[in-house]
Amino acid sequence: MSSLPAPGLQPDDAVEPGLYPTFRLPSLPRFQPALRRPGIDDLEHSCHAWLDDTLRVAHVDSPHAFEEFLHQRTTLWNLLAYPTTDTERTKTICHWIDVLFSIDDLFVHAPRPRLERLGLHQLDAVLGDDRPTPRTPYPRALAVLAQRIRAGMPAGLWNRFAHEMKGFFAACRTERGWLEAGTAVDLAAYETSRIKSVGECCFPLLEYGLGIDLTDHFAAIPELGRLNRLVARHWVGVNDIFSYRKELYSGDTINEITLALATNGGNLQAAVDHIADTIQRTEDEFCAISKHLLETAPGQDVAVSQYIKALRWMIAGNLEWSYITPRYNGHDHTWNGDTAATVILTPH
Repeated sequence: MSSLPAPGLQPDDAVEPGLYPTFRLPSLPRFQPALRRPGIDDLEHSCHAWLDDTLRVAHVDSPHAFEEFLHQRTTLWNLLAYPTTDTERTKTICHWIDVLFSIDDLFVHAPRPRLERLGLHQLDAVLGDDRPTPRTPYPRALAVLAQRIRAGMPAGLWNRFAHEMKGFFAACRTERGWLEAGTAVDLAAYETSRIKSVGECCFPLLEYGLGIDLTDHFAAIPELGRLNRLVARHWVGVNDIFSYRKELYSGDTINEITLALATNGGNLQAAVDHIADTIQRTEDEFCAISKHLLETAPGQDVAVSQYIKALRWMIAGNLEWSYITPRYNGHDHTWNGDTAATVILTPH
């Protein structure tokens, strides 16, 4: 697969001043660069081909939109966020989360009759036992993946993953309702929903990829759950800064910048700075809790320490993907490695 361009970061004089909304992106915290596993390009190509083969049939009425989705390099997010997981299991993780990226987009943009034709009202059913394989495209894809992943998941881990997946579907429905109703959302409700729709289902997949089961550990070590939530909150902040250009021009108002603009008089720079501060505080708390936990007796458990270190790679991978992905930044930009720059919110 050919290399695709990256973010909407340009020199200050590249676009006529004042023509488009502009803000100064601060250098977000990077306690470590993302880790790239060996063979990442071939893995991305293989998983991209699986996504094409599996979901193209569901988009015969919107081939251009599906091509745009394929160009967003969602598979690369998984490969950067799960760089230390087992390679074969990582392919399954890629398939799961690539499909979830597509489902998230459909809940935002697709008319309700199309959601039903694609089976998005049946998604919870694929997580039950002894269900026949659905005929509609998205439940069918997830049912196949569920059968595959359950073979490698202890029962407790599967139950936790299924619970988080149901939370993801519920959050997608909630946010769709907010969009349709034009609801004014407060930050607490927004954070609760977005942490579910952006991240919580990803953590049982991390255990699966590492070949561990921390079900009992999560019950005994509350700090582990807190670390998961901090990673998800970090993702939400980064996502909302980088995705704002895409959402500004697509009519998606479920974004933390939109909430901040509504409460600060419409000052875009102030909104970005506020979210960047939240990202910094979140990372500081994550680093403090994880460092303390690794110094305690529970943190000496090999599975626990392996998991905590993998969470650090997840933070780093998500941030690097955000600088790279055409999903946020369009097709015509190449990231030169700068992490602080003027961001010009052009439609393309």
